[in-house]
Amino acid sequence: MIRGLYTAASGMLSLQRKQDSLANNLANINTPGYKQDVGVMRAFPEQLLSRIRDQEGPDIQGMPQMGGQAVPIGRLHTGVYMSEALPVFRQGDIAETRDPYDVALMDNIQPDEEGNERRLFFSVARLADPATDTAEPEQLRYTRNGNWSVNADGYLVTPDGYYVLNNENQAIRVNDPDFPDQSAGHTLEITANGALFYRNDAGEQVPLNDQSLGIKVLTNPQQMVREGTNVYRYTGEGQPANVGDDPENTGFYGVKQGWLERSNVDPAQTMTDMMTVLRAYEANQRIITTVDGTMEKAANEIGRVNG
Repeated sequence: MIRGLYTAASGMLSLQRKQDSLANNLANINTPGYKQDVGVMRAFPEQLLSRIRDQEGPDIQGMPQMGGQAVPIGRLHTGVYMSEALPVFRQGDIAETRDPYDVALMDNIQPDEEGNERRLFFSVARLADPATDTAEPEQLRYTRNGNWSVNADGYLVTPDGYYVLNNENQAIRVNDPDFPDQSAGHTLEITANGALFYRNDAGEQVPLNDQSLGIKVLTNPQQMVREGTNVYRYTGEGQPANVGDDPENTGFYGVKQGWLERSNVDPAQTMTDMMTVLRAYEANQRIITTVDGTMEKAANEIGRVNG
Protein backbone atom coordinates (compact mmCIF):
# COMPACT_ATOMS: atom_id res chain seq x y z
CA MET A 1 0.00 0.00 0.00
CA ILE A 2 2.88 2.34 0.75
CA ARG A 3 4.03 1.89 -2.81
CA GLY A 4 0.62 3.06 -3.98
CA LEU A 5 1.03 6.27 -2.00
CA TYR A 6 4.42 6.95 -3.55
CA THR A 7 3.17 6.23 -7.07
CA ALA A 8 0.17 8.54 -6.72
CA ALA A 9 2.28 11.26 -5.11
CA SER A 10 4.82 11.16 -7.95
CA GLY A 11 1.96 11.55 -10.39
CA MET A 12 0.64 14.59 -8.54
CA LEU A 13 4.06 16.26 -8.47
CA SER A 14 4.65 15.73 -12.18
CA LEU A 15 1.14 16.93 -13.04
CA GLN A 16 1.68 20.04 -10.95
CA ARG A 17 4.85 20.82 -12.94
CA LYS A 18 2.99 20.25 -16.19
CA GLN A 19 0.18 22.54 -15.04
CA ASP A 20 2.75 25.24 -14.23
CA SER A 21 4.18 24.92 -17.74
CA LEU A 22 0.71 25.21 -19.32
CA ALA A 23 -0.11 28.22 -17.13
CA ASN A 24 3.12 29.91 -18.24
CA ASN A 25 2.17 29.31 -21.88
CA LEU A 26 -1.24 30.83 -21.32
CA ALA A 27 0.26 33.84 -19.51
CA ASN A 28 2.47 34.55 -22.54
CA ILE A 29 -0.24 34.23 -25.15
CA ASN A 30 0.21 37.93 -26.04
CA THR A 31 4.02 37.94 -25.85
CA PRO A 32 5.46 38.52 -29.35
CA GLY A 33 7.53 35.63 -30.66
CA TYR A 34 6.91 33.44 -27.61
CA LYS A 35 7.27 29.69 -28.20
CA GLN A 36 5.14 27.38 -26.09
CA ASP A 37 6.67 24.69 -23.90
CA VAL A 38 5.47 21.09 -23.94
CA GLY A 39 6.02 19.06 -20.79
CA VAL A 40 7.60 15.64 -21.37
CA MET A 41 6.30 12.96 -18.99
CA ARG A 42 8.39 9.84 -18.41
CA ALA A 43 7.86 6.73 -16.28
CA PHE A 44 10.30 5.62 -13.62
CA PRO A 45 12.02 2.31 -14.45
CA GLU A 46 9.70 -0.58 -13.70
CA GLN A 47 10.66 -3.14 -11.11
CA LEU A 48 10.37 -6.92 -11.24
CA LEU A 49 9.14 -8.29 -7.89
CA SER A 50 9.91 -11.79 -6.66
CA ARG A 51 9.41 -13.83 -3.50
CA ILE A 52 12.71 -15.03 -2.13
CA ARG A 53 13.44 -17.76 0.43
CA ASP A 54 9.75 -18.62 0.28
CA GLN A 55 9.20 -22.28 1.32
CA GLU A 56 5.48 -22.12 2.03
CA GLY A 57 3.99 -19.95 -0.70
CA PRO A 58 1.61 -21.52 -3.26
CA ASP A 59 2.80 -22.44 -6.74
CA ILE A 60 2.07 -19.98 -9.55
CA GLN A 61 0.66 -21.62 -12.65
CA GLY A 62 3.42 -22.05 -15.19
CA MET A 63 6.02 -21.08 -12.62
CA PRO A 64 6.52 -24.02 -10.25
CA GLN A 65 7.96 -23.23 -6.85
CA MET A 66 11.48 -24.48 -6.27
CA GLY A 67 12.95 -24.54 -2.81
CA GLY A 68 15.27 -21.63 -2.15
CA GLN A 69 14.59 -20.05 -5.55
CA ALA A 70 13.02 -16.65 -6.17
CA VAL A 71 9.42 -16.90 -7.36
CA PRO A 72 8.38 -14.08 -9.74
CA ILE A 73 5.39 -12.02 -8.64
CA GLY A 74 5.19 -9.49 -11.51
CA ARG A 75 6.15 -6.04 -12.62
CA LEU A 76 5.66 -2.89 -10.55
CA HIS A 77 5.47 0.64 -11.95
CA THR A 78 6.48 3.32 -9.47
CA GLY A 79 4.99 6.40 -11.10
CA VAL A 80 5.97 9.14 -13.53
CA TYR A 81 7.91 12.37 -13.54
CA MET A 82 8.13 15.41 -15.82
CA SER A 83 11.67 15.26 -17.15
CA GLU A 84 11.74 18.54 -19.09
CA ALA A 85 9.73 21.19 -20.90
CA LEU A 86 10.62 21.40 -24.58
CA PRO A 87 9.81 24.54 -26.60
CA VAL A 88 7.92 24.16 -29.87
CA PHE A 89 9.45 26.45 -32.51
CA ARG A 90 6.53 26.39 -34.90
CA GLN A 91 6.01 29.69 -36.76
CA GLY A 92 3.42 31.91 -35.10
CA ASP A 93 0.87 34.10 -36.86
CA ILE A 94 1.93 37.63 -37.76
CA ALA A 95 -0.04 40.81 -37.10
CA GLU A 96 0.41 44.26 -38.62
CA THR A 97 1.34 47.10 -36.25
CA ARG A 98 2.74 49.72 -38.70
CA ASP A 99 5.47 50.53 -36.17
CA PRO A 100 8.86 50.77 -37.98
CA TYR A 101 10.56 49.20 -34.94
CA ASP A 102 8.37 46.09 -35.06
CA VAL A 103 9.86 43.29 -37.13
CA ALA A 104 8.44 39.82 -37.87
CA LEU A 105 10.72 36.99 -38.95
CA MET A 106 9.22 34.35 -41.23
CA ASP A 107 11.14 31.25 -42.17
CA ASN A 108 10.71 28.11 -44.20
CA ILE A 109 14.17 26.62 -43.77
CA GLN A 110 14.41 22.95 -44.65
CA PRO A 111 15.93 20.36 -42.24
CA ASP A 112 19.57 19.42 -42.66
CA GLU A 113 20.79 16.16 -44.19
CA GLU A 114 20.30 14.33 -40.89
CA GLY A 115 16.72 15.56 -40.55
CA ASN A 116 17.43 18.08 -37.78
CA GLU A 117 15.04 21.00 -37.53
CA ARG A 118 16.48 24.39 -38.55
CA ARG A 119 15.04 27.76 -37.49
CA LEU A 120 15.93 31.43 -37.82
CA PHE A 121 16.45 33.79 -34.89
CA PHE A 122 17.47 37.40 -34.31
CA SER A 123 20.80 37.67 -32.48
CA VAL A 124 20.96 39.92 -29.40
CA ALA A 125 23.42 40.54 -26.56
CA ARG A 126 24.14 42.64 -23.50
CA LEU A 127 27.16 44.86 -24.18
CA ALA A 128 29.14 47.06 -21.79
CA ASP A 129 30.01 49.57 -24.53
CA PRO A 130 27.74 49.15 -27.58
CA ALA A 131 29.70 51.76 -29.52
CA THR A 132 32.87 49.63 -29.66
CA ASP A 133 32.08 46.12 -28.40
CA THR A 134 31.52 43.13 -30.63
CA ALA A 135 29.53 40.37 -28.98
CA GLU A 136 31.61 37.30 -28.14
CA PRO A 137 30.14 33.83 -28.77
CA GLU A 138 29.36 33.32 -25.09
CA GLN A 139 27.46 36.64 -25.02
CA LEU A 140 25.18 35.84 -27.94
CA ARG A 141 21.52 35.21 -27.26
CA TYR A 142 18.69 34.49 -29.69
CA THR A 143 15.07 35.55 -29.89
CA ARG A 144 12.05 35.65 -32.18
CA ASN A 145 10.66 38.74 -30.47
CA GLY A 146 10.79 41.62 -32.95
CA ASN A 147 9.02 44.14 -30.69
CA TRP A 148 11.93 46.58 -30.48
CA SER A 149 12.46 50.16 -29.43
CA VAL A 150 15.25 52.75 -29.48
CA ASN A 151 17.01 53.58 -26.22
CA ALA A 152 18.35 56.98 -25.12
CA ASP A 153 21.64 56.36 -26.96
CA GLY A 154 19.90 55.56 -30.23
CA TYR A 155 20.38 51.77 -30.26
CA LEU A 156 17.79 49.16 -31.15
CA VAL A 157 16.94 47.16 -28.02
CA THR A 158 14.54 44.38 -27.07
CA PRO A 159 11.92 44.72 -24.29
CA ASP A 160 14.36 42.88 -21.99
CA GLY A 161 17.17 45.39 -22.64
CA TYR A 162 19.28 43.31 -25.05
CA TYR A 163 20.97 45.11 -27.94
CA VAL A 164 19.80 43.98 -31.36
CA LEU A 165 22.88 42.91 -33.34
CA ASN A 166 23.84 43.20 -36.99
CA ASN A 167 25.49 40.52 -39.11
CA GLU A 168 28.87 41.44 -37.54
CA ASN A 169 27.53 40.87 -33.99
CA GLN A 170 27.62 44.60 -33.24
CA ALA A 171 24.86 46.77 -31.80
CA ILE A 172 22.67 48.57 -34.34
CA ARG A 173 22.51 52.33 -33.84
CA VAL A 174 19.71 54.00 -35.74
CA ASN A 175 19.86 57.45 -34.10
CA ASP A 176 23.19 59.22 -33.54
CA PRO A 177 22.88 62.58 -31.72
CA ASP A 178 26.29 63.64 -33.10
CA PHE A 179 25.23 62.97 -36.70
CA PRO A 180 21.54 63.77 -36.94
CA ASP A 181 21.70 63.84 -40.73
CA GLN A 182 22.71 60.15 -40.67
CA SER A 183 20.04 59.09 -38.19
CA ALA A 184 17.16 56.94 -39.29
CA GLY A 185 14.53 57.83 -36.73
CA HIS A 186 11.11 56.69 -37.89
CA THR A 187 12.38 56.68 -41.48
CA LEU A 188 14.17 53.38 -40.76
CA GLU A 189 13.50 50.85 -43.51
CA ILE A 190 14.24 47.13 -43.32
CA THR A 191 14.19 45.08 -46.49
CA ALA A 192 12.91 41.52 -46.83
CA ASN A 193 16.45 40.13 -46.38
CA GLY A 194 17.18 42.30 -43.31
CA ALA A 195 19.23 45.12 -44.89
CA LEU A 196 18.91 48.49 -43.08
CA PHE A 197 18.19 51.83 -44.82
CA TYR A 198 16.84 55.25 -43.94
CA ARG A 199 15.41 58.19 -45.86
CA ASN A 200 17.44 61.41 -45.99
CA ASP A 201 15.97 64.92 -46.18
CA ALA A 202 15.67 64.58 -49.92
CA GLY A 203 13.61 61.42 -49.55
CA GLU A 204 16.39 59.21 -50.94
CA GLN A 205 16.99 55.72 -49.58
CA VAL A 206 20.44 55.55 -47.94
CA PRO A 207 22.12 52.42 -46.46
CA LEU A 208 22.50 52.60 -42.68
CA ASN A 209 26.27 52.02 -42.47
CA ASP A 210 25.90 49.02 -44.79
CA GLN A 211 24.35 47.03 -41.96
CA SER A 212 21.83 44.21 -41.96
CA LEU A 213 20.07 42.37 -39.16
CA GLY A 214 21.98 39.52 -37.55
CA ILE A 215 19.63 36.68 -38.52
CA LYS A 216 21.12 33.34 -37.49
CA VAL A 217 20.32 29.80 -38.61
CA LEU A 218 20.15 27.41 -35.66
CA THR A 219 20.25 23.71 -36.42
CA ASN A 220 18.41 21.53 -33.92
CA PRO A 221 17.01 24.42 -31.82
CA GLN A 222 16.20 21.95 -29.02
CA GLN A 223 19.84 22.49 -28.02
CA MET A 224 18.89 25.95 -26.81
CA VAL A 225 18.16 26.84 -23.20
CA ARG A 226 15.47 29.39 -22.43
CA GLU A 227 16.70 32.38 -20.43
CA GLY A 228 13.76 34.44 -19.33
CA THR A 229 10.64 34.62 -21.44
CA ASN A 230 11.84 35.18 -24.96
CA VAL A 231 15.62 34.79 -25.07
CA TYR A 232 17.59 31.58 -25.65
CA ARG A 233 21.18 30.49 -25.19
CA TYR A 234 22.66 28.03 -27.68
CA THR A 235 24.42 25.02 -26.13
CA GLY A 236 25.30 23.09 -29.30
CA GLU A 237 28.66 22.77 -30.96
CA GLY A 238 30.06 25.61 -33.06
CA GLN A 239 28.33 28.91 -33.68
CA PRO A 240 25.20 29.57 -35.74
CA ALA A 241 25.87 31.17 -39.12
CA ASN A 242 24.21 34.22 -40.62
CA VAL A 243 21.39 33.16 -42.88
CA GLY A 244 23.13 34.72 -45.90
CA ASP A 245 26.37 32.86 -45.14
CA ASP A 246 24.79 29.45 -44.54
CA PRO A 247 25.76 27.08 -47.38
CA GLU A 248 22.94 24.69 -46.44
CA ASN A 249 20.20 27.30 -46.68
CA THR A 250 17.71 25.66 -49.01
CA GLY A 251 14.61 27.39 -47.72
CA PHE A 252 12.90 30.74 -47.91
CA TYR A 253 12.77 33.45 -45.31
CA GLY A 254 11.63 37.01 -45.05
CA VAL A 255 11.60 40.02 -42.74
CA LYS A 256 8.42 42.11 -42.52
CA GLN A 257 8.79 45.55 -41.01
CA GLY A 258 5.75 46.93 -39.24
CA TRP A 259 4.56 43.44 -38.33
CA LEU A 260 4.95 41.21 -35.25
CA GLU A 261 5.03 37.46 -34.89
CA ARG A 262 2.49 36.39 -32.31
CA SER A 263 2.90 33.66 -29.73
CA ASN A 264 2.32 30.18 -31.14
CA VAL A 265 0.26 29.16 -28.09
CA ASP A 266 -3.17 27.74 -28.95
CA PRO A 267 -5.41 29.03 -26.12
CA ALA A 268 -8.23 26.53 -26.70
CA GLN A 269 -5.87 23.53 -26.72
CA THR A 270 -4.00 24.87 -23.70
CA MET A 271 -7.21 25.25 -21.68
CA THR A 272 -8.24 21.73 -22.66
CA ASP A 273 -4.86 20.36 -21.57
CA MET A 274 -5.12 22.20 -18.25
CA MET A 275 -8.52 20.62 -17.56
CA THR A 276 -7.15 17.18 -18.45
CA VAL A 277 -4.21 17.64 -16.08
CA LEU A 278 -6.56 18.83 -13.33
CA ARG A 279 -8.75 15.72 -13.64
CA ALA A 280 -5.70 13.45 -13.56
CA TYR A 281 -4.43 15.30 -10.46
CA GLU A 282 -7.79 14.80 -8.72
CA ALA A 283 -7.74 11.10 -9.62
CA ASN A 284 -4.36 10.72 -7.90
CA GLN A 285 -5.76 12.56 -4.89
CA ARG A 286 -8.61 10.05 -4.64
CA ILE A 287 -6.14 7.17 -4.85
CA ILE A 288 -4.17 8.57 -1.91
CA THR A 289 -7.38 9.06 0.09
CA THR A 290 -8.47 5.48 -0.63
CA VAL A 291 -5.09 3.96 0.26
CA ASP A 292 -4.89 6.06 3.42
CA GLY A 293 -8.34 4.94 4.49
CA THR A 294 -7.48 1.30 3.86
CA MET A 295 -4.29 1.59 5.91
CA GLU A 296 -6.19 3.25 8.75
CA LYS A 297 -8.75 0.42 8.76
CA ALA A 298 -5.97 -2.20 8.75
CA ALA A 299 -4.23 -0.43 11.67
CA ASN A 300 -7.49 -0.43 13.66
CA GLU A 301 -7.98 -4.14 13.02
CA ILE A 302 -4.45 -4.89 14.22
CA GLY A 303 -4.99 -2.83 17.36
CA ARG A 304 -8.28 -4.63 18.07
CA VAL A 305 -6.69 -8.06 17.69
CA ASN A 306 -3.74 -7.16 19.93
CA GLY A 307 -6.10 -5.69 22.47
